Amino acid sequence: MDKDYMYFYRKICSSDLPANAVNVYKVLLQYANRTTWCCFPSVRTIAHDSKLSERTVRRQLNVLVSHGYILRIPRQRENNGFTSNMYFLN
Repeated sequence: MDKDYMYFYRKICSSDLPANAVNVYKVLLQYANRTTWCCFPSVRTIAHDSKLSERTVRRQLNVLVSHGYILRIPRQRENNGFTSNMYFLN
């Protein structure tokens, strides 16, 4: 089955996750590439769009990872500096 936007939207809305985790997931869904379901917004961007603090966003990203809703891949720049993580929606 090909996954589309509504597949992910229904999946998260019918979950038993905390409301803040659902909110963070919806932000990731807005940024996700519709073919790969991958995105890489910064924590600051997610916090701004979800109207949550950066600390709350980090906690909710951990909830989403631990429940298998997203896969988080750290990214590095060529100079070995860190940049935003890459997120894959599951």
